[in-house]
Amino acid sequence: MKTTLSQIMIPLDHYPMVSEEESLENTLNILSEEFKLRDHRWHNYEAILTTNSHGEVTGMLTLRSALIITRKINFPNLFHRLLDLSKSQTTNLSTLKVKQFINPSKNRLIDISAEVDEAISFVLKHNLNSLLVSNNQMIVGVIRTIDLFWYIEDVL
Repeated sequence: MKTTLSQIMIPLDHYPMVSEEESLENTLNILSEEFKLRDHRWHNYEAILTTNSHGEVTGMLTLRSALIITRKINFPNLFHRLLDLSKSQTTNLSTLKVKQFINPSKNRLIDISAEVDEAISFVLKHNLNSLLVSNNQMIVGVIRTIDLFWYIEDVL
């Protein structure tokens, strides 16, 4: 029997989400807490999803993005230039909105009817760690690289 994406994805309601208007500081704290809740295991979530005022998924803040942001904060002058901020302004994580840093959902969409091999190819081609699974243009779940790896392990 053929394995479908719906069998290996994490359903949307099991994935951490925040409003895209949420502060960057709070979002990073939520992502960190999600990791702690799962006992720091390597199969934790690799991102936090963002939603608009209608509850629709607009993108995700990945661990990689969070690492990049953290690095930029450690080098404030570079961070200010990248954000087009004045050098005299200080960066306050609580005033920055997560929507300024998310990876848009449109770049990560794969249809639920796609073959697992297509999902693997998509991840490799675009150098992603997770995909958003859609059904009739609605996002219904997330597939992480580790989910695809576990699938391959089960097949072998």
